[in-house]
Formats: sequence, C-alpha cells, structure tokens
Amino acid sequence: MSSIVLELQHELLQQDCDIVNSLRKAHVIAVKLGLDEFDLWIQQELSGYKKLDASIPDYRMMRGVLKAKNPRLGWIPAVIEGPAGQALNVVPVYESLAALIDVGQKSKDGYFMFSYSSTLSMKICKQAGAPTYMDIALFISVCCITEAVEQVKNRLLEWTLTLEKKGILGEGMTFNATEKETARELPQQINYYGTVINGNVSGSQIISGNNNTVTYNATAAYDALKEIRESLERENISNEDMESAVELLDEISEKIEQNKKPGIIKSALIGLKDFVLAVGADLTAALIAAKIQGMF
Repeated sequence: MSSIVLELQHELLQQDCDIVNSLRKAHVIAVKLGLDEFDLWIQQELSGYKKLDASIPDYRMMRGVLKAKNPRLGWIPAVIEGPAGQALNVVPVYESLAALIDVGQKSKDGYFMFSYSSTLSMKICKQAGAPTYMDIALFISVCCITEAVEQVKNRLLEWTLTLEKKGILGEGMTFNATEKETARELPQQINYYGTVINGNVSGSQIISGNNNTVTYNATAAYDALKEIRESLERENISNEDMESAVELLDEISEKIEQNKKPGIIKSALIGLKDFVLAVGADLTAALIAAKIQGMF
C-alpha cells in the first residue's frame, strides 16, 4: 500500500503541483499525527490569516509601488518621505493561498492592487503635498504571489523529508502508534520563521528551545521608538492625544531598559499602535505595524 507522506512529497516535486490540494493532504497528515501547531499554519494558508494577528509569515509581507490616482493622468507614483512612507510600501496579505493564486491568474498587467482607505489616502495626500484628494493604492507584482506559493511548497517538502527521515510514512491513510509517538517528539518547525510556538505564527527571530523565547535587538527597538516619535510629531492630532502617545512611548522605553520579555515589549507596541490608530495617526500606526513585523 502506498504512503501518504511519499505521495505528498511526489506531488510537491511536480511542476504543475496543485498547492491547495497538497495543503489539504498535509492537513490530513498533520491531524492524524496530532501535529496541531503545524496544522494551524496549514489551515491558515488554506483559509486565510486573522487580520487581528500582528504577525504573519515573512513571505506574506509584500512590497509594492505606492501610487495615486490623478484625475487626468491616471495612476502616478506617490512618494512619501521618511520611515512612515517606507512602511506604506509593504503590506501584510491575509487572504487564503487559493484566493491569492486566483488574483495572480486574473492579473492582466502582472500587478494586483492593494487600495488604502479614503481616510488614510487623505492623510497620505496631505503629507505628500498633493493639491487635491486622490485615491492611494499599492501596486504589487504577481511575482510576490508566485514567491509565496513556492515558499509554501518548499516548507511542505522539507516537512515530508523530515517525516521520512524519522520513518514516519504512513500506510495508505493510516499511521501506526510508533509513527504517532515519534511525530510528537519532533520539533514542529517551518524554516521561514522558525519554530511554531503555541500556534502563533511570528517573525524570523523566533528560535527553538526549552523556553520557546523570542529574541529581538534592543538597539533596534530604541531606534524604532525614535522613528515612531518623529512620525507622531508630523501627525495632526490633539495635544492631549500626543501627550498620551508620548507617555506610552516612554513606558515602552522603560520596559526595554528593564529587559522585559520580548512578548511584553511586543504587546506594548501593539497597544500603542491601536491607540494612535484610534486617534487618527494612521501613518504612524502603519509604521508601528511594520516595526513590529520586523523586530519579532
């Protein structure tokens, strides 16, 4: 009888591999082996990621070209100076892999468009010194989708090779008790961001180990706080809101100085992002989101 693991391995090596079907087969394997954390990643690729999750795999942070829709000239490049402008050139893509593939296949010019809200578009126009309001969007190459698909294929292939090396092959659709026990002893790793910890998909700084800790660079964190503060000073918010934001920044700085756990620092930054977004500092919120993704 054939092995479901080797079948998946064979599928992933085919040039015309149906990655969605391969993910479904991987889901079956993961469930039967009790690999819940790894299976969470598989299900997120199949169904999409929750937008409230601050972190997604690096290959889903897609870079594009910021453009504004001029009433006469159509879409023209939009240049925003500073860190906030750089943050606007990269967006997290939460849709299912199937939906992304469909978008790529339907593209006629090799790009797909990520549209910003009218509120954020207005702020971008003001910061760019535009004479009138224009819709703002990020134009992303479909090559980013192709790269995401290839990354998923590679990680699944590595996973099947690890299972095979440990003698976990399955007979048909069934795994014996020894295979299941061996699978539970394996670190559930996906190399694009490290070890999956409690089902939390996070950045490349996640490392494996007994404590499942997340590392980050304190110097980079201090630099990020400086950029965030400078971005806030350019925002049109009330003095009271500005004072509150600065207090939150100071509290985060103290936490860094006190060598608080990275998870605490990250949570504090997420809280700051939510606050500045609520008071209308959209550009700074985008900057903070980018910094969180880059540091954790």
